[in-house]
Amino acid sequence: MFCSRCGQVLAENDRFCPKCGQKIEESQGMGPASPVSNAGPRGQEPPSAPPVPPASQNGQPPLSYPYQPPAGAPVKKKNPWLVPVIVVVAVLVLALIIVGGILGYTIYRTIKDDQTSAPVTSQAATLLNERELSGFLGQTVEDLKNGTGVPLFFNDDAYTNLDGSVTATLDDDGYIDMLIISDRDVGFTICGVSVGMNQTTASAAARAAVPDLEEYGDMLIGQDGENHFAAYFDESGKVYYVIYFISGEESSGTNASIGTGIWYLGESLQTVWDYFGDGYQLLPAPDATDFFYMDEGFSFVTQDTAYTGQSVVSSVWMYQNAWFSDEIYIGMDYYDISLFVDLSEVYQNPFTGAYQADFSMLLDGWECYGYFTFEGPGELSRSTEAYIVRG
Repeated sequence: MFCSRCGQVLAENDRFCPKCGQKIEESQGMGPASPVSNAGPRGQEPPSAPPVPPASQNGQPPLSYPYQPPAGAPVKKKNPWLVPVIVVVAVLVLALIIVGGILGYTIYRTIKDDQTSAPVTSQAATLLNERELSGFLGQTVEDLKNGTGVPLFFNDDAYTNLDGSVTATLDDDGYIDMLIISDRDVGFTICGVSVGMNQTTASAAARAAVPDLEEYGDMLIGQDGENHFAAYFDESGKVYYVIYFISGEESSGTNASIGTGIWYLGESLQTVWDYFGDGYQLLPAPDATDFFYMDEGFSFVTQDTAYTGQSVVSSVWMYQNAWFSDEIYIGMDYYDISLFVDLSEVYQNPFTGAYQADFSMLLDGWECYGYFTFEGPGELSRSTEAYIVRG
C-alpha cells in the first residue's frame, strides 16, 4: 500500500504516512502510485514537494501540515485601542504646546508694550502719589477716581465717597467745579492744606498755592484766577473743612470773597455798590439805613443815617436763596447748615412765632452773631432767611 500523497510504502497498520504525515484513508488503493506524470509544461521542472514536517518523537503523533499550535496554547492579541489613544494624546500635547506658546507671547508683548509706551499725560496719574486734589478741578469724576483710588458715588447732586469725607460737584458739561474735603482724616490736601493742620501751617501752605489769600479769623479765603479756595478752623485752631471751586454762572460753587453777604460785614458801602451796582431800594430808618438788593436777595445795613460811601456795613439780611457764604445758602435745611456753622437748637420765637436757630462766629477778628429762620421745627426743615450782625 502506498501513500496517495508522496508514494511512500505504507504498512498495513499505518494510519498516517511516516514520510509526509498524510492520513491514510481506507479506500486508498494498495497498488503502486499511478504513473501519471508530475511534469509541468514541456521544458519545465516538476514542482518541488512540499516541506515535510519532522517525524514523531517520544511516541507523539507527527505534526500535521500546515503546522497548527497545540489546542489551548495562549495566543497573543494586539490591543485595538492602543494606537488611537497614542494619537489622541499626541494631538492634545501638541495643542497645549501651541496654545501655551501663543498665550506666553501675548503676555510678553503686552508687558513689553506697557513698558515702552509713552507716559500718561493725564494729571490724575501724577496726583496719585501727592494726594493733592486741587489739580482735579476742571477734570472728570473718572479722572478723580483713577487718580486717587477713592470710590465715588452719586448722591444728592454730588459725588462723594463712602464716609462723605471727599465731595465733588459737576458743572453742566460734566466737569468738576467744586472739591471738598471735610472734617475727617482722609489724607488728601487741597492747595497744600489738609484736615487737621494748624492755622500757621495751613496759612503757609495755602499762600504758596493761592496768590490772593486773606485771613478772616477762623478761615482762610483765597482766589487764583477763577478758582477759589477756603479753609475753616475749629475752636482748637485746626482745619476741619477745605473747599476749592470754580466761580461762574453755570457753576455750583460761588465766589468766596465777593458776592456773598457774610463777607461784607465791616466793609464800606462803596464796596457793596461797586459789586452790586446802584439797583437797590433805599429803606431809611430812625437809627440805620438799609440798602435792599431785591434781585440778589440781600439787604446791607449801616447804622449811619447820614451815610457815605465809607459808611461801614454793620449787618446783613439774606433771603430768596441768597448765599450766606460760599457753601451755605438760604433754602438749605437745618442739618446741612449745621455741618458748617455751629447752630443752636431750633426753637420757636415767642414773639414772632417763627422757628429760629441762633449761631455765632468769629469773622476777621470780630465776634459776629445772628440766626437762621426755618419753615418748621424739624432737622430737615428748610431755611427761609438769615441775619448776621457784627458785634
